[in-house]
Amino acid sequence: MNRTAIVLIGFLLTSATYSGTVSSEVAPPGQALSAGFQNLTFDEEFKGPMDIGYGTTGHKWNAGLWWEPIPSPIAFSVSDSILTITAGSKNYVNLCTQYHDASGGTQFLGGYFEARMLCTDWSAFWLFCVNRPHVYGNLVRASNPLSWTNEIDIIETDPGSPSAAFCTLHANSSGDGGVRDELNNPHRFSVNHPVLGAWHTYGLLWTQDQVTWYVDNVKVASVRPFPSTWQPMQLILTAAPGGVNGSASTVLPPITQVQWVRVWEK
Repeated sequence: MNRTAIVLIGFLLTSATYSGTVSSEVAPPGQALSAGFQNLTFDEEFKGPMDIGYGTTGHKWNAGLWWEPIPSPIAFSVSDSILTITAGSKNYVNLCTQYHDASGGTQFLGGYFEARMLCTDWSAFWLFCVNRPHVYGNLVRASNPLSWTNEIDIIETDPGSPSAAFCTLHANSSGDGGVRDELNNPHRFSVNHPVLGAWHTYGLLWTQDQVTWYVDNVKVASVRPFPSTWQPMQLILTAAPGGVNGSASTVLPPITQVQWVRVWEK
């Protein structure tokens, strides 16, 4: 995803500051356990009213990314333990674990990430850097990969490829600092069942040595990280029109539905 940003400098809180209720009854998947990620540190089951921050502190989720206008509250709803994110015909709608008011939020450095989702159009579940001073512009320095704009797309979708999971690791998605963005190649993977319009569990195992994607607990890809990858990231859920490859919308309005989001760490 290419983005134009206004960079805000914020105080970043670690994932240990997450204050939501974490269930001890959800066992980690085998791939998480084998990598040593046995502690469920983030657990959103959408069992009650959504607690979304609109420029305030103390929330599990924040509406929108810091360079975007804050979306309307009607873009987010919860019913029967399902979150629905609704986009317009021309706009993205994002739900993330960082905050508009520069108070920081929840960040992650490695772990196993998974979400149960129903995707339409350009749905996405992804990780994006939280090091705000170094995300864009002249503070992205070619000599320091940890200043690059790191990004891991756990799942993106496109209406033109309804049975494909787009799973992408970016080296420097801003393209700033004279550092051309690199992607894992390939980053489009066919799965046995339609991705669009069906419920699936999308997972990511992120260690210092490897980035591995799963669909319904089946490994679909694994790559070595870039020098920029091992730095703190925020977690983001997205609904958007069109698709990652630019296909025309097939669902109006585009929605992303999520049953739960979980993160296991060491």
